[in-house]
This record gives sequence, C-alpha cells and structure tokens, in this order.
Amino acid sequence: MSVRQLNRMFEPRSIAIVGASLRAGRIGTTVLANMAESGYAGPLWPVNPKYDELLGIPCYPRVAALPKVAGGGPDLAVVCTPPDTVPGLIGDLGARGTRAVIVLTPLPPAVRQAMLKAARPHQLRILGPGGIGLVAPAAGLNASVAHVGARPGRIAFVSQSGMLMTAVLDWARQQSIGFSRVVSLGESVDIDVADLLDFLAGDADTSAIVLHLESIGNARKFLSAARIAARGKPVVILKSGRDGDDRVVDAAIRRAGMLRVHSSADLFDAVETVARARPLAGQRLGVICNGTSLGLLASDALDWIGGQLASLSPETVRRLRPHVPEGMVPANPLDIGVRADTARHAAALAAMLAEPEADALLLVHAPTSAAGSTEVAQALAPLIRAGGRSVLSCWLGGAGVQAARKVFADANLPTYDTPEKAVRAFGQIVQYQRNQALLIEVPGQGALAGPEDEARRQAARQLVRAARAAGQDRLDPAQARSVLAAYDLVLADGAPCDAGRALLRIAMDVDPVFGPAISFGLGGAAGQAAGDRAVGLPPLNTVLARDIVQRSRAGRALDGAANTVEAALVAVSQLVADLDEVSSLRLDPVQPNDDGLLVLHAVLELGPARSEAALAIRPYPHALEETVTWQGMPLLLRPIRPEDAPAHVRFFAALDPDDVRMRFFTALRELPPAQLARLTQIDYDRAMAFIATRMGADGQPETLGVVRAVADPDNNQAEFAITIRSDLKGQGLGTILFRKLVDYFRGRGTAGLTGEALAENVGVQQLLKRFGGRVLAGAEPGAVELALPLQGVLHAKSSESGRN
Repeated sequence: MSVRQLNRMFEPRSIAIVGASLRAGRIGTTVLANMAESGYAGPLWPVNPKYDELLGIPCYPRVAALPKVAGGGPDLAVVCTPPDTVPGLIGDLGARGTRAVIVLTPLPPAVRQAMLKAARPHQLRILGPGGIGLVAPAAGLNASVAHVGARPGRIAFVSQSGMLMTAVLDWARQQSIGFSRVVSLGESVDIDVADLLDFLAGDADTSAIVLHLESIGNARKFLSAARIAARGKPVVILKSGRDGDDRVVDAAIRRAGMLRVHSSADLFDAVETVARARPLAGQRLGVICNGTSLGLLASDALDWIGGQLASLSPETVRRLRPHVPEGMVPANPLDIGVRADTARHAAALAAMLAEPEADALLLVHAPTSAAGSTEVAQALAPLIRAGGRSVLSCWLGGAGVQAARKVFADANLPTYDTPEKAVRAFGQIVQYQRNQALLIEVPGQGALAGPEDEARRQAARQLVRAARAAGQDRLDPAQARSVLAAYDLVLADGAPCDAGRALLRIAMDVDPVFGPAISFGLGGAAGQAAGDRAVGLPPLNTVLARDIVQRSRAGRALDGAANTVEAALVAVSQLVADLDEVSSLRLDPVQPNDDGLLVLHAVLELGPARSEAALAIRPYPHALEETVTWQGMPLLLRPIRPEDAPAHVRFFAALDPDDVRMRFFTALRELPPAQLARLTQIDYDRAMAFIATRMGADGQPETLGVVRAVADPDNNQAEFAITIRSDLKGQGLGTILFRKLVDYFRGRGTAGLTGEALAENVGVQQLLKRFGGRVLAGAEPGAVELALPLQGVLHAKSSESGRN
C-alpha cells in the first residue's frame, strides 16, 4: 500500500487524454468535453493520430510527440483506447515520466497483467481499469465520463460502483453538496480503496470520507488504512453485497472506527451528523417539542433503535414548571405546548441544557401561530452554540420552516426534516463514538502471560499439532479439555446443567474475507432459535470483549457474570491467535457459576495452519520490544502505539523549527489531529514505527526519537523517515533506531529502504551512507533520493555525527 504518486493524480500539473475524440458515444469524447469545461488551468493535451486539434486544442499523434515539461511528461494521463493498446501506452507514458494514469477502458485479465508489468519499472500508479474516473473540483479536474461534474467541498466520495457515483453526483448538485475528491475505483488492479483512504487521511482538502463498497479484497490492508483515516476524520461507509458474514463486516467496521449506514439516502446525512455533533457522555436523550404527538414520534423512534430517554432531575422539573401548559407536569419528552412562544422555547431549552441526566437534546418544532419558526431558531441557535451540548433539531414542515433550518445549518447545528431522521442521527452519533472508542484499542498477543502460562500454552500448541499430524479433524474431549485448560477455560466432565442459570455460547469461525471472528450470544437450542449473536475480530482485550457482550441479548442479562464472560472471550481470542490449526470452535452451552465459567460442551475442529496474516488486525508485536543501553542508561525501543499520542505531541514540540521543516518538508507549528493519528496508529503488518522511550523526570513517558517505514504492496521497497529530538542529535541515537528498522525490514524480506530528504539534510544522508546506502539526485530541486538495499547490507559503523 502506498500513496506514492497519488498527488500527481489529484493535482496534476499537466494532463494527456489518450484516445480523445469527437465521435459521439466514445469515452474519449466525453472525457475531453468534461475536462475542457471543468476549468482546469494547466496544459491539456489530447492524443489521437486522427486529429490535428480537438475543441480548439492542439492534438498530438502519439505519446512520444507530447511537449516536454518538468518531469518529462504529463503528470496524469487518461487512457480511453482499445484494450490491446493499453500495455504499450502505459510503457510509453512511464518512460516519458508520467506517474499516474486513469484507464477507463475495461480490460480482460491477460491485458490487465500486461499493463501492470509495463507500469512496474516506472512506479506508475493506475486507477481502474474500467470505472467512471475521478473528479477533483478545486483542481478543475473532471477526468471522468460522468454526465455531471461536482461542486467544490470538503467531502471525499469513493465508490466501487460507477453508476452510484454518477447518481450521487447528480443528487449532490441538486442538494448543493460539494466534494473534495470523487473517485470511481473500477477494477482496482493497482490503486484500491485502502490506498485512497491512506491518501485522504492526510489530505488537507478533505474533512470527511464517504465510501461505497461492494467487496473488500485484502481485509488487513483495508482495515489498517481505514483505522488510520478514521482516527483523523469521519469515515462513513455503505457496504452492499454479501461477500462473507454481514455481522462480521459490521464488526470490522466498528473496530475500524467507521460508521456504517444501510442506505444511500443515509450516506451524506450521516457525514453531516458526525461532523457537526459534539461529543456525548452517554446515550440518554432529552426531547423538547411543541406538541404531544411530536414527542411521541420521537420517543417511538428512539425505542425502535434501542435508545434511552433521559430522566429529569428534581431541579430541572422545578425550573420547567412555569414553562409547560397549565395542569401538565414536566417530563421527557418535554411538551411545551402548541401556544409556546419564542421566550418559552428559550426558557425550556436553557433548563434542559443544564440537565445532567441528558447526554444530548432533540428539539422538535412544528410551525404555529404562537411563534414564528425563524424567530425561534434565531433565539435558540446562540444558546445551543454557547451551551456546549450536542443538540439535534427537527423543523417539521415545508416552506414555512426552510428559513429556520437555514439558521441552524449556518450555525453548524445538525438539523433534520423528520423526528425519525433526527433520532436515527442520534443513534449514529452514539454508535460512531462507540466505534471511535474501539478504534484506539490495540490488544497485544500474550502481553500478560507469565512463564507458567506460556508453558501451558506451548503444551497446547504441541498437542494440537500432534493431533493434526495424526490426521485428526477435531480434538477428542480429553484433548479439548487440556487445550481449554491452558487458557483457563474449564470443560465440565459430565456435569449437569443448572437450568436456573443462563446458557451461553462462544464460538469462532473463519470468515472468507476477515478471517477468524469470535461470536457470543445465547446458547443451546433457545440461542439457535433466537439467532442472538454479536461478533468481534481478534485480537481482543477486555474493552473489546465488553463491547461484544453488551451488543448481545445474552450479555444484557448477565449482571455480575459479565466480567467472567469478558475474560473468557479474551482467552478464546488468545487461543485463536496461538493455535493456527484450530479452524472452528464451539463452546455451547457455556454456563456462568460461582467459580467462573463452565463449558458444558466443546468442539474444536482442526484444519491447515493459518498464516499470521489471517488475522484481519495484527496484534501489537510485543516480541519487537527491546531494551538497550544508551548514554549509560536503559532505553526502551518498541513499536509505537496509539496511546503514545500525548508523548508524541511533546516530542514534536521539542523539535527545532528547522528540524520540523527537514522532516516534513514544510513549516508546521503543531501536528494536525489527522497527522498525529497517522503517526501514532499504524498497521504493524505493512508499516512499522519504532520509538526510543524512557520515563521522564515528571513521571511521564517521553519519546526521544522515532524511525518509521511503510512497505509497498509487493514488499520491494519501504519508504522511511527518521526524527531525533533536537537536543539529543549527534549522540548515537539515530544509529540505534535506524539499525532497529533495518533489521526488522530485512527480516521481513523487504528488498530495500528508500526515502526522500532535503539536500541540506546532511545528517540523514551521512546516517544512510554508514549503513551502505546511496544518495541520489532528487526529482525535485533541492531534494535528494535515499536508497539502501537490505539483503546483504553491511552493518553501520558505530560512530554517528551530523543531523538526523
């Protein structure tokens, strides 16, 4: 996975349209017309030997005849020619210096492979083949065959369906919704949704990301990119199709911190909701309405989504008594009556904003003769903005409430046209915050295991391997009892079932897309009939296990036994990570008792060993932690974790402005949230970042240096960067960290490390040379390219000097 060259695709300095035409019905005709009308300010070069000019633009007979510019060729080319011509054109464009190509022509498999082979020597990135193309309004780019363009905005939309992309563009223009980027993925043979998520995560022009996916190929690659993106900005996904278990898909989306919607109508409402809503402390909703029926509509909708109405405290009831119709007692929903004027609306809202039992408020207003809707909105919007609470609104009606909706929208307050939509939005906020909480959980693998625990687990591994070698496709009861015991799970020996306690079920199945998935719910025959099953992806810790338990009906009835079940789910997660030959697991029924959890029946089926990559989310790699001696003191080298974010902010603040410029190629005064998330939350499979850390004098962990690299999809190269705290440079820390990175990527078989640096950054160049690397002239003025082969590379010299 890489964002290499994607900036050339979205913000090209020059564009060639290969196969441009004037013939009706041709792809090249539509693309040329769209580009000519899009306001693109750079050179636009049609390529077609049949024309001297097209739409008044000079046309070139072949790629080799294109004008020479900085870099040698057009930044972006759009290819609209017959399939058999595409591989040769890709080779020609790559040799000319083009680094991004959109192939709109659908290609058969053999031609696709030939195209990729032609692109590889030039590191040329390809969007497609097939699909609709892309639109980037701010850059004046409409390299698509869509029948309508897009307005500028801050939402990125990526779709696997070209038809849905065109429909969304048409709908968005009517709704005055703008976009930063709109991309049709086509067949995704090179650039896929994970690459685009990586790019959009760091794209300053994008504040929210909307995805439509029909299938997910490499689950680990997708989830790692999604988790990075979702840490910095809202990511909303509409997943259609049925590749794999839909509950597993749900679990993956939750774990990645995204928000899933189930209809195209909800896509952009959800983006507005999560982008505008303020954080919630819980899920209790207070409702204010100017009519009893309006409150009933809202409470019914809340009950439908499993939400909770907030209780009103005695103090709030006292404050509200003067502001409800005569003879009524303040309650939730709060009905202030059809005769409520603007002052009553404001007083009721002020009292509810102070209610500690309500985590969010919903205002439902219908026009009446007692108060103009616009005046009510103008009075309430400042109160809400100053109140610091999440307040949703529904202005129910047509033209009479349009101005009121605009008042709230202009104040950046979420507003909806029906109570049901508003309540559904509240549910989305609650779910989004839950998913964001799950996102920062990074469970380790065996992090807390002591020597005795590890010995038992090792014995379980040997037992399972022996059973598999003997041709068994499942463990017998005695073997299952021994394996489960190694993970503190007790299999009963003919123990009777106590009908007075809940019967539960814990299972693991291997999903064809996301790999091992753990489920929990009601057990026995009743559980099968009820279909109660909540799913999570390993690795699990207690927080993640608790989320699974709370999403099941069985979990809501556990009371004091919930902790025991959570511990059992974590144990099963560890078993799944340790025992690659276990292809499925059934603990059903399972029964809580005074001593813990009793497994009444267990089935552990065996199959070919899974690779570690079968887990969609790689656990935190504890084995890579290492304590070294530096400056006569112990120093911990370890992979970075999300909880390192506060220390990373302090680390960044301790850097000299010149060091910041040489690391990020620009002047940054502070790390934007999206950038911080990207630096501290990485995928431990395709990327690695090692920090040097120790406990500071204030008792807080301090980061002294960091080195990181991201490997390309083929594991040919990993692009690296290194930063040492400014006051510690020249003391050998850079060599220690870089050696750690070199050893790691050499061990995973990566062919080489590459990097880019400013020519004035002498320190990193000297560091690379000490490890046997080379410094080459860069593609841009003032920059150099860094290259270090890893297979058979010499170890670095022990001394360190200069800046890094």
